[in-house]
Amino acid sequence: MKPKILGVVPGLEFQKRKGSAFIRIFQELERKGRLASLVDVSLPKPLKWALLARNFSWDFQVWNTRNQLDVFRYNLASRKARKALENVDQEFDVIIQVGSNIDISSFSEKEGKKCFSFHDNNAISYINQLPSDVVESKIIHSALAFEDQVYRKNNGIFSMSRTLAESFVQDFSVPKDKVHYVGFGTPFEAQDIESKNYNSKKILFVATHSFEKKGGETVLVAFRKLRQWIPGAELILAGREWDIREEGVTVIGFLDKRVKEDFEVYKACFESASVFVLPSQIEAFGEVFIEAMSYGLPCIGSTQGVMPEIISGNKAGEVIQPNDSEGLARLLFQWLSSPSILKEKGRAGYLAVNTEYTWENVSNRVLDVIDSSFEN
Repeated sequence: MKPKILGVVPGLEFQKRKGSAFIRIFQELERKGRLASLVDVSLPKPLKWALLARNFSWDFQVWNTRNQLDVFRYNLASRKARKALENVDQEFDVIIQVGSNIDISSFSEKEGKKCFSFHDNNAISYINQLPSDVVESKIIHSALAFEDQVYRKNNGIFSMSRTLAESFVQDFSVPKDKVHYVGFGTPFEAQDIESKNYNSKKILFVATHSFEKKGGETVLVAFRKLRQWIPGAELILAGREWDIREEGVTVIGFLDKRVKEDFEVYKACFESASVFVLPSQIEAFGEVFIEAMSYGLPCIGSTQGVMPEIISGNKAGEVIQPNDSEGLARLLFQWLSSPSILKEKGRAGYLAVNTEYTWENVSNRVLDVIDSSFEN
């Protein structure tokens, strides 16, 4: 009998609503008959509001960062998670927790359950992309200390990217044999791109929040410059009802990928575009790049985080410095003026999706690690 897995997911309903990668991997494990159940460890709304008030600052970035790195919140969530685990009726052998903001080691050790964590980011990667001195050093040190103990107590770490896997080893001194790159899968089936039209002059940008941090302002400035050279160029902004009204710009609001009609519109955005652009200042993983690559879209990201690994590493596009609107405009002009460049980079990304970024591959890697840990 293969070990049964219990998933522990902070914000389970929110993760389902946005169709997150963490939900996709648990769905794949369920399809293979290996998932016992999922446990939600969301804090009650009144408590969330109280925590937000506790961390309040008139500077939104300071406020958000304090909340993200709030160890008091971590401890409350850990307590809720341990209580929820004690009430699980299903039989299970191993736990996969999403992220490192909860510590359930006292439960797993008492019950003799192996525990792994699954990550698209960690505190060091998050902090490295923040402005210096955005919060007090004691807040940062406390958050890092909390994460460090989670990594040391758990049996292993699953990482969505090689860049992040390396961070666990170098920044947290986690032994290499505890860190496992498992990757990420696209929600789309890789498309047949032989007949894809790269002459549309359409540029796609997708973000559901943080327009400026996602590089939205950089894209707009570059697009205005590009329209001077290619008057027929179009920009599609999808993911949120951004209040932007400019010639050549089409805004498509939030699309719920769980809703069939919305999902069809979402896919159509990728089908009609010639290039995908998201020169983000902060990007934990950037799964939308994998989505774009599955439609043969060449990608432009930034040099931050995992984007060089996904884009440059697969020869699926190029990365630019954050806020480099001039460089982005020149690159878009070069690409849109040469469909052969778009097709070459689009094909490379498409091949990477077919061979590397599938949920079948991800789940197999996860199960290989878990099953091997029980054999040993």
